Amino acid sequence: MEDFLRFANALTNNKLLNAQNTELLTTGKVATPRGDKYAFGFMDNGAGTAMRHFGHGGGAPGMNGELQIFPQTGYVIVVLSNLDPPAASRVSDFIVNRLPAN
Repeated sequence: MEDFLRFANALTNNKLLNAQNTELLTTGKVATPRGDKYAFGFMDNGAGTAMRHFGHGGGAPGMNGELQIFPQTGYVIVVLSNLDPPAASRVSDFIVNRLPAN
């Protein structure tokens, strides 16, 4: 899980890409039926709020993972599961819904 945190920190601190390209990569462009937006490989949620976050998740039978990055607050949620989807997504959503807004 430490690798996910290092990745999130490098991305939000513009160590992987400059600020302009990081914004381009993580900002939603296409609306989804759930109300969030799809960016380039990331889902963008809560645009325009202090709790905006972006991330990516996925899985297959027997494994599921979720990464959520909150650039304004510094929160990073990583959930890895040895269960079928949506196990990690449910835990991640549970945490997201209980984070205090800064």
